[in-house]
Amino acid sequence: MLKLCKVSPYTRKYYSPQIRQTRSFWEYVNMMFNKPDPARILLVGPDRACAEWVLRNGGKVVWTDGKRLEDYNNLPAEDVPVPKLKEIDGSDSSISHYGFAHLAGCTKLEKIILHNGNYIDDRALKGLSYGKDTLTYVQVTKCVDVHDSGIKELQALRKLQTLILYDLINVENLEACKQYLKSQLPNCDIQGMESIIE
Repeated sequence: MLKLCKVSPYTRKYYSPQIRQTRSFWEYVNMMFNKPDPARILLVGPDRACAEWVLRNGGKVVWTDGKRLEDYNNLPAEDVPVPKLKEIDGSDSSISHYGFAHLAGCTKLEKIILHNGNYIDDRALKGLSYGKDTLTYVQVTKCVDVHDSGIKELQALRKLQTLILYDLINVENLEACKQYLKSQLPNCDIQGMESIIE
């Protein structure tokens, strides 16, 4: 005789097949919107391809000529050359670790802001290493899926001059992470919320 056991509401909510299927579907959609397309990068160049990735996922970019672009639909036609990419603002966007390989080949990219990123996790921070030869400024703030191990991945960014970290609720010991990074990146100024002027 089959004996039924009682399943808690928590288990039903977080482990039901329907929830797993929904999560898998949106994970797939996120992957498709983020994953680099080598043929596309070859066709339009790394800077435009990277900008397309960021804008398609709700982020913003700044070109080396100082122009800021916030809307994917405002990208110039493919046959119009674009400047080099200088800054990425991924605030409130859906960029995720799947897409950080887009940073490779962006030779003038200096700054990345990752604020309130629901898809930013430790894998994404590891992915920042694709920009290790150019990044001088990184902000990681209010990203709930970032942990101590992810913060420590930033030690790969050897040219980093400014790092801003705060409101990372799943980082257990932010001060220890900062000390570790300071030992690895002695020329980097590591700051907290007090350095941000809203």
